[in-house]
Amino acid sequence: MKTRTLTALAVLALSAVASGDAAWQWTGSYGNKSIEMLIIGDIQVHTRRADPMTAFNRLSPTLKRADLVYANLEGLLVKSAGAKTDIPDKPEWTHPGPDGAKVLKANNIAVVGVANNVASGRDNILKSLGVLDAAGIIHTGAGRNIDEAHKPAIIERKGVKIGFLQYTARWYQDKDAIANASEAGVAKIASIDGITIDPGDLERAKADIKKLRALVDIVVVSHHNRDGATPVQFAGKQTAVGKDRTKSEEYQRQFAHAALDSGADLVFGHGTHTIQGVEIYNGKPILYALGHSNFDQPGYENAVDGLVARVVIQNKAIKRVSFVPVTRDKNNDVYLLDPTEADGAKLVGWVKERSFTPPSLRVDGHEVVLFEKPGGTTNNR
Repeated sequence: MKTRTLTALAVLALSAVASGDAAWQWTGSYGNKSIEMLIIGDIQVHTRRADPMTAFNRLSPTLKRADLVYANLEGLLVKSAGAKTDIPDKPEWTHPGPDGAKVLKANNIAVVGVANNVASGRDNILKSLGVLDAAGIIHTGAGRNIDEAHKPAIIERKGVKIGFLQYTARWYQDKDAIANASEAGVAKIASIDGITIDPGDLERAKADIKKLRALVDIVVVSHHNRDGATPVQFAGKQTAVGKDRTKSEEYQRQFAHAALDSGADLVFGHGTHTIQGVEIYNGKPILYALGHSNFDQPGYENAVDGLVARVVIQNKAIKRVSFVPVTRDKNNDVYLLDPTEADGAKLVGWVKERSFTPPSLRVDGHEVVLFEKPGGTTNNR
């Protein structure tokens, strides 16, 4: 009887983990000196939710158990003036509002990137940063001028310093979004054709990374993919190489490789509303697009797929990078999927299919291992 009871409890526990309603059971024992960081896809907590605090109700236990969570913050934390007003060039868009910061704080999201296409309106960008500052959430990718927009977010966990930089290759009007010497805005990495990158932007990003490399133990770089760019971005020119958002463009690979060559330890992308492929470049991991996490903006309920990346840091170096696919339920709540079953296995298959040079992906427990330093796990106590 005792054996049957224990077996039943084990089955229930696994069922809860697989459904996303309990903290995800990651594989490996790395000791209490290691750091487990989660990187999640685009997040946007909108006031159209009856209770914004429910935004991560299925993912929350997993986020809270991590040592650190980083995400792209899609949307300004200011009150909406209404569709056609918040971003004139994106007339269906409304800003999610300041309550989003409370949700981030409650779910262990300590660092966010804010360089993306819906950071629009210089005053609103600054107001949104003020909301983050008041909540104690650090950020990178925007500021009062170009120098501030290029400043990294640096956070310390267990004696290890981790630095983040974020850029956007997608925006609407320069006058409303792009930081310059005297005006607020976001940091950009422009590609007009999806193949090349503006040389000045690339050199500045490389310099940012090299400077950050000297200040921290781990460097994480991300950017908001241009997705063929927006119609107004380059005076209406057709700049898309292809219209398939699931395929990374050549400039993305150029940027990721340059970032890693300049000293980054990990590069990832976001903004296409899809997941894309992965790569190991010179022994370092790249995830080209993580897709969505929580995303409450009207009109995006059909773009539900994403990845949660787990980064294990040990002895001030990245030991392991793995990922778990996610989707959203009928309530628009994001939850994790077992990568060996049904939809989870399908999304892992998509990652493989969308990788230009597919690395060896190994399922270990309930996660897919992209990168692992040799040597196995350790208690490190």
